[in-house]
Amino acid sequence: MTGFSRDRTREPLLCSRNEINGLAMKAARGAGLPWGLAEEAGWAACWLESRRLGGMSALASNLEALASEDWSLDFPEPSAGEWRAVSGITDGLLAGVTLADRAGLDLNPSVSILVLRKVRWPILMVPFLAEAVCPRHVALELQVEEHTVSVGIFPHGVDRDVEILKHKSRSGAVFLEARDLDKGNRAVLELDGSIPIDQDAYARLEYWAHKTCVPESAESRQKGAGGGELIETD
Repeated sequence: MTGFSRDRTREPLLCSRNEINGLAMKAARGAGLPWGLAEEAGWAACWLESRRLGGMSALASNLEALASEDWSLDFPEPSAGEWRAVSGITDGLLAGVTLADRAGLDLNPSVSILVLRKVRWPILMVPFLAEAVCPRHVALELQVEEHTVSVGIFPHGVDRDVEILKHKSRSGAVFLEARDLDKGNRAVLELDGSIPIDQDAYARLEYWAHKTCVPESAESRQKGAGGGELIETD
């Protein structure tokens, strides 16, 4: 998508969690995702933004890809030890949703390593993984490709090494392994109150959100839409 220029000198916008969640969810709907996935997208973007991990920017870029193709082919197909998508590109958001749905089967200490091939925006998986480990309080190690820093994922949280994923749009492989990890003092802190949001990311999501608006028509005006004269009915 074109038409947006980055100006990193602009001050970030201060937004509430509800505003972030609502805008991200509406943008996902505008990009063509169904309500259930749109709600997951809104929650994931808010989870990441509350930890200053660029959730809205990652989601905005991801929606550009999902809206331009048959997004259903980007779901990973679960199989023993290694997951791939039919399209050849596993979407990070769709992978996160699938992993969360199958957490009891695939994310447990009895599974040595689960590999996801060719993942787009892998950081969008992180919120789902952090929630997936909660019932059992099992930690995960997420490793992007074979020679990058490993990231510890804990119930409701993640360690600071996750910063390596913040601007990574594509990974050849993501490795997940359940293990005992000591998060110590390395956990990313969750922000309280208003959350600073990059203005460019906000505008890009607004672009998709506006696509959910129904164009005004003669029929809609007749039914009361728009700013026409009010009609007394009593």
